[in-house]
Amino acid sequence: MKYLSYILTTLLGLVFLVSAFAKAWDADLFADLLLQYGWKGFSIAAPVIVFTEAVLGMLLLLRYRPRQSAWAAVIFLILVSLGYAYGVLFKGIEDCGCFGSLSRYESRPWMTFVRNAVLMICGASIIIVERPLCSKTKDRYAQRLQHLIALFVGAVVCFCCGLGMKRSYSLPKVLVDSRKSIVERPEIEQLAGIYPFSPDSTYAVYLFSFTCLHCQNYFANVEQYEQMQVVDKVIGIAIENTKAQERFERLYQPQIEIRTIPHNTMASLTRQLPTLLIIRNGSIEKTEQGFVTSPGIYLP
Repeated sequence: MKYLSYILTTLLGLVFLVSAFAKAWDADLFADLLLQYGWKGFSIAAPVIVFTEAVLGMLLLLRYRPRQSAWAAVIFLILVSLGYAYGVLFKGIEDCGCFGSLSRYESRPWMTFVRNAVLMICGASIIIVERPLCSKTKDRYAQRLQHLIALFVGAVVCFCCGLGMKRSYSLPKVLVDSRKSIVERPEIEQLAGIYPFSPDSTYAVYLFSFTCLHCQNYFANVEQYEQMQVVDKVIGIAIENTKAQERFERLYQPQIEIRTIPHNTMASLTRQLPTLLIIRNGSIEKTEQGFVTSPGIYLP
């Protein structure tokens, strides 16, 4: 039983630490995801959640009062699972954001609930097999040192969280094509299979994600390119996500044509979203990444 407790605290602690650092490294994505739950200012919970996971992970790895740490981990998992269930049922959110960019591979909510259930079982097992008074036999100074180490790691994760805050949506590095993106090699042939561009027309092509709040903020600006006749047509190209697209269309009622493509196809076009391409005379004339210029600057 003693060895089982050591194995479970190590595994559970590692999961919490990996989750904390993954979210911290892509903090802006996680903050954007929290805003989709519909509460203004809820993105401030991102560093709080990341800090909590990091501290819990270190406490479990160091076996600082393992029984109490396991209780805290189980309660934390219950709370985040309930919050995620609310997002799935009432907001159409599928991405749990548990492991930053890697969470985008988890397209099915049941995988998240099953994983959380397994982790809760691990935490409950630690509570059962661990002796209640075991922690009291430890040296008091050793416990204080463990506590300080956990807080230090939490502070490091919060620092990484600050570094991870960006003003745009970066695609996961593991998805990025080994070839140069369309921004680095502006050839319209890379887009030809997505939309039949006419060499006699001028286009504004908006590359974005339905779950990226920065992309949503610029969307009305993009639509004005056609409304103000700066270009003949605006085309939206987004990462495919059926439920997120339904929510996006309900909220913004887009007036432009939107086509969807897989993650890896988007990664071969650009490393960062939003990206705006101005296509004129059959070639890409201008590209913008992370922002969209007002169409008014093109008018006399």
